[in-house]
Amino acid sequence: MSNNFLKPIAISVFMLFAAVAMADSFDDVVGAIKTSNSREISRFLNSSVELTINNNEGVYSKQQAEMMLKNFFAQHTFKSIAIQHRGVSPDAKYAIANYETSQGKYRVYIFMKDGGNGLLVHELRFEKE
Repeated sequence: MSNNFLKPIAISVFMLFAAVAMADSFDDVVGAIKTSNSREISRFLNSSVELTINNNEGVYSKQQAEMMLKNFFAQHTFKSIAIQHRGVSPDAKYAIANYETSQGKYRVYIFMKDGGNGLLVHELRFEKE
């Protein structure tokens, strides 16, 4: 077979694997939120992340963000999460979810961007409704 025939197929297969990998990491973050697992979420955080929890917002290191999430989850027992909207661009994904805890309902916004090594969370917000 000619190289001209195989090249488009190889590119298509590579793009398919890249899309599946991006979907997996995004779903892993949502799964970690469901289990209130700050350590698992931190695996997907960028080295610095814009984090908002209630009215406390800022740009934090990965380690600081993990501790803040751990404290939040300790005080807010998980009840449910429902994704309301998802969006995709060539190098980013986001989701908006309704998140219910023992302390009330929150709107969650997750923004992940591909920095060359797969999708990483660049922004995560938990805003009380």
